[in-house]
Amino acid sequence: MIQMGSIVRVTDKTGVILGRCVKVLGSRKNRIAFLGDVVLISVRKINIQRFRRLKARRRKRFALGTLHRALVIRSKVNFCRTPGVFIKFGENAVVLVNKKIVPVSNRIFGPVLKEFCMRWPSIGCVTRCLV
Repeated sequence: MIQMGSIVRVTDKTGVILGRCVKVLGSRKNRIAFLGDVVLISVRKINIQRFRRLKARRRKRFALGTLHRALVIRSKVNFCRTPGVFIKFGENAVVLVNKKIVPVSNRIFGPVLKEFCMRWPSIGCVTRCLV
């Protein structure tokens, strides 16, 4: 469950480590984002070593304070897969995406639910799905 002001971990290859949720864009409820919802985040912390390897135009794009769309892929709240089977992650994690829900980077770190890989094939191409 992510709402305005929540700190989330960005788990892709862009060099961004932490972001703060500014607005919930795509959600079943107005102010709370669950797994599979799109949020607007601002960059709060970056990985310096990975950031130095980026090209100059990418450095401007992912600088501190910039706004990006992100897809929630892991949440601390229970996710009901089938009746009686719940999945819960230890962190709130997002992946930076564009308007068409295609990842900005070419790699996603950590587990991703197989429901997301089926719903968005572009997410499944850049990650290993959790069975």
